[in-house]
Amino acid sequence: MRLGISTTDFTQMPAEKLFRQINDYGHGCCVIQLGLSYLAESGFDKDGVFEIPERVSKKTILAARSAGSFGLDIVAINGTFNMAYPDPRIRSEGVRRFDALAEAAGEMGCALITLCTGTRNTSRLWAPHPENGEPSAWADMMDTMLRLVEIAERRGLTLAIETEASNIIDTPEKARRALDEIGPLNGAARVGIIMDCANLFRPGEARRALMDARTERAFDLLGERVVLAHGKDIKESDAGELNFCAAGEGMVNFPLFLRLLRERGYAGDMILHGIKDVAQAPRALAYMRSCMQA
Repeated sequence: MRLGISTTDFTQMPAEKLFRQINDYGHGCCVIQLGLSYLAESGFDKDGVFEIPERVSKKTILAARSAGSFGLDIVAINGTFNMAYPDPRIRSEGVRRFDALAEAAGEMGCALITLCTGTRNTSRLWAPHPENGEPSAWADMMDTMLRLVEIAERRGLTLAIETEASNIIDTPEKARRALDEIGPLNGAARVGIIMDCANLFRPGEARRALMDARTERAFDLLGERVVLAHGKDIKESDAGELNFCAAGEGMVNFPLFLRLLRERGYAGDMILHGIKDVAQAPRALAYMRSCMQA
């Protein structure tokens, strides 16, 4: 299992500066999850609905490929947009952008694209909405999902979804339901799971006493479908908030997490995520490396 970091914990900057900064952290960081909006060469800023540019330029592709010059492999690319946006025209634009990204992914040497299952919130992609639990929201999300699966089949890609408290799929049970509804005839093999144990709580539920049981339940439901592991942490709170933090600063039981990954035969990578201050990255990487070597 290799150790890496997500570019979403950084600000936008030229690719050379970004990859050099990641490389300088050391501690065995050798893989990245890439969001194109973090490359200045993309000329793109995410807008709360789309985190995929309208087109992926050759300049952006070359910038992304330069990661290899710094000993970094791109193991996942963010293909996130609001898959449950109420306006179908917006969802269709997301699918169009995703198709362009999927084509470019091959040129960037990556076959795994991460998704956001969306929200009825029209202003922020990662924000909740009281209608997220409505059947119509689920139906719109699944319709979009199946369109992306068709693209993944055509492009030879794997898609990755995760539980996220503010999105349509906010529990492992709903993630399992999505996999079952896609079904083998609709390309379920093209969809895998990002396992992020910090994402197993809704607001007001984040308590240490629940951590291990939630982790084991998630693996019981989804363990055989994990294609990417996220090393994000969360602090204990029952005050109606979710306080994410760098690995080792919260209550995620990473030794248990890593053991369950190994027991399920996981052969992928561990991507650190949720580091609010990148100055904390070396410490988080060192902590995770120590857990992985234990």
